[in-house]
Amino acid sequence: MIKKFLFTIFLGLSAFANSLTVGSDLPVLTVKDQFEKESTIDSKIKTVIFSATKEESNTIKEFLAAKEKDYLINNNIAYVADITGMPSLISKFFAIPKMKDYNFSILLIDEDNKALFPVEQDKITIITLDNSKVTSIKFIKTAEDLATTLK
Repeated sequence: MIKKFLFTIFLGLSAFANSLTVGSDLPVLTVKDQFEKESTIDSKIKTVIFSATKEESNTIKEFLAAKEKDYLINNNIAYVADITGMPSLISKFFAIPKMKDYNFSILLIDEDNKALFPVEQDKITIITLDNSKVTSIKFIKTAEDLATTLK
């Protein structure tokens, strides 16, 4: 009984160990944003913008600053950022308070689910979804690339 229980837990955790690929299903994720508000990445989301570095986040911020306040919501886009590499004191006292000035939500993933998101060095990841199934993954560099991809 215990072996079966442990196997089930291990199997469930291993599903999160591999990053997403085209054709895979994105599990429903509940993640807090910079305002500590829980948001769910579910089948309503059509695109995930993922950043793993400050430079990538700055590019996304530049793009979103030119958009209307509800751009992400109106277009079923989730902006997800990985700040797990940042020292906790810096994120708590500097980065997250600064993020609260933005007029868009940034979902802040944790160690448990960051491996889900594929990355290429110094590139923003764009994951396109259809009913939570990954239909494409692109890696882009500039705000112009982001604008073209999200047309």
